[in-house]
Amino acid sequence: MALLSKLSNKRSQGSIYEQKARVYLETQGLKFIAANQTFKCGELDLVMTDGDTIVFVEVRQRKSNRFGSAVESIDYRKQQKWINAANIWLFTKRNQSLDTAKCRFDVVAFEGDNPPLWLPNFLG
Repeated sequence: MALLSKLSNKRSQGSIYEQKARVYLETQGLKFIAANQTFKCGELDLVMTDGDTIVFVEVRQRKSNRFGSAVESIDYRKQQKWINAANIWLFTKRNQSLDTAKCRFDVVAFEGDNPPLWLPNFLG
């Protein structure tokens, strides 16, 4: 039961930071479309728009960077899952692909008590 409780707490904490990221990005002018879009190949934390650009947002949080920063935790494997999930979302929701849609991949990272770090076009 302790493992289930720990996983549930981690998901709950993730939701809190995704909400904080959403609010932060909305204050920067982005518009919310969807959250927690899950596919077999991966997950999209937030899908937003910035003008006519679709923005796929990865939200990362670390209490400390003892094991690496929040941004450093986005390794190659995670990036590939993120890209694949975005491509499926585009196909199923917009009948488009990464080749045809105007889109980008942003990161919002939270570390300790610092303000959010927004990295637009992280995969650009």
